[in-house]
Amino acid sequence: MAGLDDRFREVSRDVPIPHPWSLHTYLDAVADYRGREITLHPVDTAVLAGSGCGTGSGLWIAKRDSDVIVYGADTTQWHAEHIIAHELGHMLLGHGPEGNGPETPQHSLAALTELLPSISAESITHVLGRTDYGTARERDAESFADLVMLEAMRPPRRESLLHRTFFRGR
Repeated sequence: MAGLDDRFREVSRDVPIPHPWSLHTYLDAVADYRGREITLHPVDTAVLAGSGCGTGSGLWIAKRDSDVIVYGADTTQWHAEHIIAHELGHMLLGHGPEGNGPETPQHSLAALTELLPSISAESITHVLGRTDYGTARERDAESFADLVMLEAMRPPRRESLLHRTFFRGR
């Protein structure tokens, strides 16, 4: 995980985690950093689980010029924010479509059209949902979300000369 720790520090310098924590401030910062609007779409977890688009906790829909995060809204606020941070982790860690095959399977597009009729299938470039926690990308995005939430709950650090001298870049 040392590689992810380094990547997390790098991303956190580019997109600082706000203190005090505010999911919307962080979302705005990620959107500004990526140059793409991000919208949240809460749904009933049972509907998401039955859609064929992941395990039912969340998914990232990349449209041509913006992103949508769909998440199960019938959970605690902390868990919803963790799900959203997981999907942001995919974005910030550069997890796009894998391989050279079709970017979004047709069955996923059909399920999304039913789940989110306001999003046209033509505008979707890829969908990334939690389908297998065993993949390196899913583990990295989950660890990224854990680190974001831990950092968000940590009291702000006071900058001191001693800290800047001995702990540069941390």
